[in-house]
Amino acid sequence: MSRFSRCPSLALLISTALLTGGCASSHGTGQAAASAAVSPSGADAISYAVGLASLTVEDAARHRSLKTVVWYPAAPGTRMEPRTTSPIFAPFLAAKDAPVSDARTRWPVVLLSHGSGGTAINMSWLGAHLAAHGFLVVSVNHPGNTYGDDSPEGYARGYERPRDFTAVLDHLLKDSRWGPRMDPERIGAAGHSMGGYTALALVGARMNLEWVARVCTAPETRDHVGCEGLRDVDYRRIDMTVARASYRDPRVKAALAMAPGMAGSYEARDLADIHAEVGLVLAKGDELMPHEGHGMKLAGQLPAASTRSVVLDDAAHFSFLPECTPLGFQVAPALCRDAVPGTRAATHARTRMETVEFFRRTLAVR
Repeated sequence: MSRFSRCPSLALLISTALLTGGCASSHGTGQAAASAAVSPSGADAISYAVGLASLTVEDAARHRSLKTVVWYPAAPGTRMEPRTTSPIFAPFLAAKDAPVSDARTRWPVVLLSHGSGGTAINMSWLGAHLAAHGFLVVSVNHPGNTYGDDSPEGYARGYERPRDFTAVLDHLLKDSRWGPRMDPERIGAAGHSMGGYTALALVGARMNLEWVARVCTAPETRDHVGCEGLRDVDYRRIDMTVARASYRDPRVKAALAMAPGMAGSYEARDLADIHAEVGLVLAKGDELMPHEGHGMKLAGQLPAASTRSVVLDDAAHFSFLPECTPLGFQVAPALCRDAVPGTRAATHARTRMETVEFFRRTLAVR
């Protein structure tokens, strides 16, 4: 049985629950081992000012109110200002509701998903960077599994996450402001931790919640640290057929997952529907999961020819959160800890570079 972990509750930001996975082999076709300290390439040069918008999409069919953040290339001359995500995280630069750049009529799209118990805006360290490099980036607060609205059952119902993006994408493509600026033929998905699961689900991965229920309710394993908050879920309330259904969105052409959740739970049939290209950005020092046990399994199950795996030697699980402020180090040290102290900026630089290059290639962006 694969092990899995749950993160501790933290007062200021994330009451996180992660059935974690996401490390990868540094061997095999399409895979590369890498250090977070590697210098970024020229792809890291900023080309556009970054605009920031927010809206709420109502999914009446599922009774979900989807608070949505959009980062996008802004018009030339746009003045950006520091924007706060949380007192414990560093701000980012963007211009609120600035005009969209006309350098392209339609911009390639990346759907960007936060980790369990996180928020959309805390993905700004990557979302704003993608926007600066010519992508329109959409992120969503996942009801029941986001900061301030998080519960064990909401976490167990993580299969609702990809459906959130399908609903938001449906809305935005019809929206008079955003629809004409989005390229419906060039859409990718990315995410961290359970957001990584979400990105993979959008290209065909299925959630094996039966595995979770079995492990977290069995007398011999229910006390495992990974079952915190999940051992008391009433799984009889969840239709396992619905949980394990495919929520693939055919409009999503590629997926990139950072320390993806659920990696240890997949059976071969859960990944059989993935035919898109996949990127894995993984932390060798991930403190929430054994590097050799979870992501290695996932990487081995995915087709090597269409999977690129990058292992960041100095990164830990939360290295894919924003850089921390002094207050963050004081009150939420678990979220600010990297495998090698002081390397988060380098981890971000490498991850940004890999993400831009991955989506430029897989979405055929010129």
